[in-house]
Amino acid sequence: MKKVKQIDTVPASLQPFLKAYPPETRDKRDWNTFKNEEYEAYSELIQALTDIQHGLCAYCEINIIENDYKIEHFHPKSDISSETDWMFEITNLFAACKGGTQTNGAKTRHPDQSRCLPPIKKNRSCGEAKDDNVMDEDILKPSDLPISPALFSITQKPQGGIVNKVKEGALKVNENACLQAGIDPKKVEATIDTFNLNCDRLCLARKTVLEKLEEDFELELADLGENPSDNQIKSVLEKMAKYNLAVNQDGTLPAFFSTIRIYFLPYAESVLAQSPQNGI
Repeated sequence: MKKVKQIDTVPASLQPFLKAYPPETRDKRDWNTFKNEEYEAYSELIQALTDIQHGLCAYCEINIIENDYKIEHFHPKSDISSETDWMFEITNLFAACKGGTQTNGAKTRHPDQSRCLPPIKKNRSCGEAKDDNVMDEDILKPSDLPISPALFSITQKPQGGIVNKVKEGALKVNENACLQAGIDPKKVEATIDTFNLNCDRLCLARKTVLEKLEEDFELELADLGENPSDNQIKSVLEKMAKYNLAVNQDGTLPAFFSTIRIYFLPYAESVLAQSPQNGI
């Protein structure tokens, strides 16, 4: 989970619906009416959210694709008792995946286990795990995370060591980073738990990313020959960090961006600090 930017204006195509269905008469059925009857407006809204989030789920950071996306409400849209119109409040809306419930992938010949892994209930994440619980004061909102430092660390297999295959790739609280950012580590831990970001499915997905990065690093080291210097190794890591953390030509970021970022610490922070940080 990383800091995400948010759109600051209501898309033009949504405004006629809000006039027809004003907050003063908000009904819990209004969202389904909007989603089912205002397809163009709904599509424009989720595209705007996806674009500003660089194509990643606001919670788990998997890349958002067709058939595995939704508009997620950080504060439950079912709460219509407040003065705030949570259903359409623009700062309450995020683009997200379907939290491991998109079962179509499990029925294909080569299913994507990062999107759907049995048992489905155990591997639900993101909004599907949080459900309609009001957690505003207890967990972190993606837009409220600091740009830096990264508040999470990841369990990685030590050199020559063994880590439980499920726990490898698990998110952990980086307490030093929390202290630096002035954020309660317990709130970060609650965020991980609430969105079930350490379900087997997501741990395995992050583990796969780590293994690919490690494999690429070993290949780069091999090209340096025997006994490379510390400066040569540093140069390789900086080059790899810059390449792997770059915004793609279509404006998207690589899936599980924070996993990549954490792998390349501290070089990742140097690389990201040199850019306009439009990818954070």
